[in-house]
Amino acid sequence: MTVANILTTIRFVLTPVFVAFFIVEQHAWAIIVFSVAGFTDLIDGTVARMLKQPSAKGALMDPVADKFLVQSCFVCLFAAGIIPWWFFILAMGRDVMIVSGIFYLEYKKYELPYRATWSSKIATLFQLAVAVIGLILWWEPKMAIGVLSLPDLYFGIIVTTSLLLVVSGAQYVMIGLSILKENRVRA
Repeated sequence: MTVANILTTIRFVLTPVFVAFFIVEQHAWAIIVFSVAGFTDLIDGTVARMLKQPSAKGALMDPVADKFLVQSCFVCLFAAGIIPWWFFILAMGRDVMIVSGIFYLEYKKYELPYRATWSSKIATLFQLAVAVIGLILWWEPKMAIGVLSLPDLYFGIIVTTSLLLVVSGAQYVMIGLSILKENRVRA
């Protein structure tokens, strides 16, 4: 068990704790727990590289833990009326598509490059921003930053994140199709 894998495991453990705090409307604790879990996502890969401890297990666990945390938050925010239905469906659909593709390629025993694309990393960062700002709006709906209302800023971040989700989803489809084509040629 590497340090990075421990950080990923902490994210798995903190996700249901976050959901529990959200359900009982412990706003501050929900935001704190989500932020700590999100921080583990931002540093686990860097820690693995710095300590020279990359692992195949970690490469598989990390994106699953990311999706578990972010999508759990999106379910909560959608149920609370904070994120729009179309964004919820887009974010969930993209992740279901990616996970389904990975399971299919694993089932076929194809070699997979377990590394995120740059667009996916940026999309994940923006999804974390959607989640954190959504949690802040859940706590304080009328918050503003200077003259800009947080709900208006939030909508812009949701639109930007949606575009990133579409781009990264398309890249993963292209990678998957490339893997399928490459393995058909070998067969």
